[in-house]
Amino acid sequence: MMKRIVGLLLMMCLMAACSDPDQGPPLGPFAAITKKETDPAFDIVPPSSRSPAAFTFTSSNAAVATIAGTLVTIKGPGETTITASQPSIGSFGPTSASTTLTVSKVDCGAGSAVVNGACAVVPTCVAPAVLSNNQCVPPTSGAAVVHFGGFAWMGVSNVDNFSNAGNFCTTSTIGGATGWKLPTADQLIALQQSGVLAGQGWSLGATWSSTMPTSSTTASHMVVDLSTGAATDRPDVGIAYVSCVR
Repeated sequence: MMKRIVGLLLMMCLMAACSDPDQGPPLGPFAAITKKETDPAFDIVPPSSRSPAAFTFTSSNAAVATIAGTLVTIKGPGETTITASQPSIGSFGPTSASTTLTVSKVDCGAGSAVVNGACAVVPTCVAPAVLSNNQCVPPTSGAAVVHFGGFAWMGVSNVDNFSNAGNFCTTSTIGGATGWKLPTADQLIALQQSGVLAGQGWSLGATWSSTMPTSSTTASHMVVDLSTGAATDRPDVGIAYVSCVR
């Protein structure tokens, strides 16, 4: 009789999907995932569960992938353990299951590398900028970025010839932004006259512009003295301060 009662109770428990509060209901399969480092972000599919509790997901290696909600963003090649977890709810105990996400490296070819999930040409940096994460990044200086006239201005701290100055601006990522260029002479004059440079830590002197002089027997461009506002022309092989604008 006792065996019949135990068997009946067990069958009723199974039919009601009961569970041990200290041991959650078993989860369905949680298959391994394979991706490439250039693949887009994707939504993770949780394992099946009888528990109604919401899943949360974690990645053990943020250098390979990060997770926000159910969205997995690939960060680089390697392996990470993705864990799906449910808290206790009602008669259901906590559950968890883990799987492996393997991200394979992509060969972008000579002169290229993966940047922000896509193959990109490795830039040639102009000093003092250096290559960092496939971007040309200038060193930190005491010259602050100034906002004036609807533009952002990189602080003046280094000198170079005209060609290098222009290439430095167009290839550099400054403050996390690209799209910089040399300012015009009129822009530099307006900047100097505005008075916004006071206390910004800039080196104030003759600074390259993209403006060509009206007449010159040599390859040259205008420079503007940011301490006085005076504009003169200077041979491109000469040296002047560099400011970039965007």
